[in-house]
Amino acid sequence: MKTRLIFFFLTMLLATGQAQDKTKDPAQNRDPMISTKLVSETVLEAEEFIGADELGNLFYMENQVFYRKSGQRIFSFSNVDLGAITAVDVGNPFKILLLYRDFNSVIILDNNLNELSQRLDFTEETQFNNVLFVGNSSQNNIWLYADDNKLHLYNYETLSEELQTQAMTFYEDDFIAQSIVSTFKRAWIQSETEALEFNEYGNYVRTYPIVGAERIFPFQKGILVLKEGTFEYFFEEERRRVELNFKGTMKNVSVSGSSLFIYDGKKVSQFQLQL
Repeated sequence: MKTRLIFFFLTMLLATGQAQDKTKDPAQNRDPMISTKLVSETVLEAEEFIGADELGNLFYMENQVFYRKSGQRIFSFSNVDLGAITAVDVGNPFKILLLYRDFNSVIILDNNLNELSQRLDFTEETQFNNVLFVGNSSQNNIWLYADDNKLHLYNYETLSEELQTQAMTFYEDDFIAQSIVSTFKRAWIQSETEALEFNEYGNYVRTYPIVGAERIFPFQKGILVLKEGTFEYFFEEERRRVELNFKGTMKNVSVSGSSLFIYDGKKVSQFQLQL
């Protein structure tokens, strides 16, 4: 009788354990890859491809002139008085940011490349000397990364600072910023080895290890990391490779929504990212 009872309990424990294994973590049963599907190819001759929006509009540079191509229509903008454009953010096509680092200035454009505001001269309007990187944020705010090694949220209508973070070396020793990417709610500061994430209130969220990454792009709740021609999705402890059937040269790359755009010097290939 005791033998039968022991066998019964062992059988129940085994069955319960198997049931828990099946429901414990559904993610374990998913494909660890993010698949892609080629949806379009657009011929483009440009010195530098900047990016695209979810409507298929293309943004690019040629001889320090900034262009937007929408179907057969082409819009352009230039300001020779401010020198070279050193950074562009087209994450919000209705609020495009052009950084002129030599003049410590930003110009904001609408979707037809008309100026939304007067030139922002940060030498006159802020307490820090040089803006190194810029990124879009919500409403009338933009992210600024300055030579004080801090991230600032700046309101370009009131010409006032909304908040600032600690210096990046507070979060990671010897941190040297290389770029900034952002969404309405988040901002990421990239160095050679890490990407520091901050929320809309300037609070530190987490650090992503990205040793050897060339670029990072906001995607879903995390970031896509480009390294040696391959992409990987990072979010908290999750890491998923991107399955991409692309054999050409990646001259310029951008991400918008769920689309990945690759420019090979002759055409822009759009891939749909499928989680």
